[in-house]
Amino acid sequence: EVLPDPSKPPSSQYPLFLGRRFMERGNADKIFNSGGSGYTLNKAALKALVVDGFPTCMPHLKTFAEDVMVAKCMREKIDVYPYDTKDEDGGERYMPFQPQHHLTYKIPKGETDDWYANYSINIKEGFDHCAAKSVAFHYIKPELMKRMHAILYGLCPS
Repeated sequence: EVLPDPSKPPSSQYPLFLGRRFMERGNADKIFNSGGSGYTLNKAALKALVVDGFPTCMPHLKTFAEDVMVAKCMREKIDVYPYDTKDEDGGERYMPFQPQHHLTYKIPKGETDDWYANYSINIKEGFDHCAAKSVAFHYIKPELMKRMHAILYGLCPS
């Protein structure tokens, strides 16, 4: 699905960094796009990351948290920040878990050790959490992917 263009943001010449935004360790100054469901860079963002970011942004660091490090390079080296990809109702388009997790997740009351609640930015519960035109889910095995495709594109009998 194509992401809608809310109020026509910058042209394709402007670097766009799209995905599911999280706050690193709950810090709103360190927002990153989760690598779980994937993130999207337009051509301008990819070029800026490769040309201006990678050569000077910890090129020899080895880490499992590539998503956090890419966001850090984008933020500190080329002044590009994760774009808010929620729909007009606040539903997320990039999901770090399977659909059933997002549909049944309950936001903990009060302080919590739940990383998902602590890293998330204004999450919702139930059907309100997921955008009607979601882009990606994480942890989707082939059979579930085929089933989701069939449901979404009307290939299942009613």
